[in-house]
Amino acid sequence: MAKLPKGLTLLKPLQALLLLYVLWEATAFVFPGWPSPRAVFGALAADFRQPAFRAALAGSAWRMVIGYALVMLVGITGGLLLGRVPLIDQIIGSFAVAIHAIPGAAWVPLSIVWFGMTEWAVIFTILLGASGIVIVNTDTGVREVPPFIARASRTLGARGWTYFWFVVVPAAIPKIVDGLRLAWAFGWRALMAGELLTSVSGLGQLLSQVAKTQQLDQLLAIMLLIAGIGIAVDGLVFKPLEHAVRVRWGLA
Repeated sequence: MAKLPKGLTLLKPLQALLLLYVLWEATAFVFPGWPSPRAVFGALAADFRQPAFRAALAGSAWRMVIGYALVMLVGITGGLLLGRVPLIDQIIGSFAVAIHAIPGAAWVPLSIVWFGMTEWAVIFTILLGASGIVIVNTDTGVREVPPFIARASRTLGARGWTYFWFVVVPAAIPKIVDGLRLAWAFGWRALMAGELLTSVSGLGQLLSQVAKTQQLDQLLAIMLLIAGIGIAVDGLVFKPLEHAVRVRWGLA
């Protein structure tokens, strides 16, 4: 299939954004109580001029970095152990799936019981809300090594830990990257849920405070920022990484 020129690749997202903007303006015109895009973006610009807002944004970013680093450590390590050691898989394999099945917000009460209304309660919520998908995807990648790669490596003499580290783990990397990309989205949502339900300063807590004042333009501004950060990190970091890995491994 011929690759589209870069200009055409960018055209469709820009057209979609323009359409959304027009629909938003039309909605604000038809329903006077609904804030226009200009009012929302103006409120967001005003927020960025406030030191407290910038501090809350920095706090959320710091907690996400720490939480996501723990997700990577626990998720990849746990997935490799499940795939490598059958006994561990039999004991805690179903537990990993259960962690993945529980929404991030559902972990907040448990995190508060263990850590109180602290930053670590929010970070622990990120860990529990996002590590399950990394464990499951890593385990799946370890188990789904293409048969021709397994046969070729064993023919060349790869056995035991050599086979695992130099054949299985590299073959599992596309699945691991898929899990990390999904974990970012799950972790970002868990972060917002944790901040909403605790007293920790952050974007989630700001969202809760603004909702109580019923300032719709401010509310939409913060929601727009939360969505924008999530989309930006996925589009600028994880999507290119996933594509590069798939190309390198001959999957795209």
